[in-house]
Amino acid sequence: MDFINSVIEANKEIFSLINHAKCDLKKEVSIGAGGDISRVIDIEAEKIFIKYLSHFGKISSEECGIYGDGSDEIIIDPIDGSENFLSNLPYFGTSVSRKRDNKVIEAVIVNFANLDVFIKKDSFFKKAKLNKLIFSNVIKNNYARIGIYERVYTSKDIIYKINELGLKYRSPGAFALSLAYAHDVLFVLFEGKKREYDISAGLFMCNDLYVYNEENILLVSKDQDIYLKVMNELKEIS
Repeated sequence: MDFINSVIEANKEIFSLINHAKCDLKKEVSIGAGGDISRVIDIEAEKIFIKYLSHFGKISSEECGIYGDGSDEIIIDPIDGSENFLSNLPYFGTSVSRKRDNKVIEAVIVNFANLDVFIKKDSFFKKAKLNKLIFSNVIKNNYARIGIYERVYTSKDIIYKINELGLKYRSPGAFALSLAYAHDVLFVLFEGKKREYDISAGLFMCNDLYVYNEENILLVSKDQDIYLKVMNELKEIS
């Protein structure tokens, strides 16, 4: 079984775990390697990914840190949007990428709330449902009217600039998922500390879009005009 299909099978097992768990998946367990509180769901999802993916290379995960060895590196966020999961907010999933020679070569992001599956490999970028796996090309949505502004609650200055531009946005709280949907919305903006677990797979899926990725700011847009307008505001702040 190849990497992409192995990731998909792992996600099917995690989804089944979420829906048929015999234990409290929300219970706190420890502090993960990424610095956040790990819960049962994080640990169990990570175990499933390790089972399916460890033979592809060393695993770098938000919970365990580095596991195994190999020339390739598998970067995992076992549960993207874990606070949404804890709050029963339907916007959470998983994020997995595979790096070779320090470059992402393939990635999979899954939204467990609606079963969207995004897979990316070179110029191949497709989307399906986890329960059907009938893939179609990801294309830009020309009807978008909103953007996604992750971690907007931490903003001190940028939020006022975005509001002055009259741009509408949502802040759903799962960064990898939001990057996966970048072709559907006006923009994706993230303000705060970025970790590789959060952006590796999602940013790879945006390599045909306009991207600004520096310090504590990440801006992605399919629309050049929107991108330049926001960039001008960011330059004023800096």
